Amino acid sequence: MKSTLIIYSQDGCPYCSELKEILTESNIPYIVRDIGKFEEEWKLVSAITENPYVPTVSVLDGQRNKRVFLAPDRDWEEITECVEKIKNLI
Repeated sequence: MKSTLIIYSQDGCPYCSELKEILTESNIPYIVRDIGKFEEEWKLVSAITENPYVPTVSVLDGQRNKRVFLAPDRDWEEITECVEKIKNLI
């Protein structure tokens, strides 16, 4: 199994829209989890990352059974930096 990419996102978030647009243009598949609809999951993710901001990214490496989280202001400053980190993980 290859990597699974999950984007924790919120309606109206311009950074979320920009990240999803770049990933789509780069043919990088992802799953969106709207934090308003997946509240319990988001509470867990934001507790793990110690960061309440979106877009937060989860990359699950199915071969190594390892999950990496990328959170804004913690792991990246610009959307392009986040995309490069995603590319390195998948």
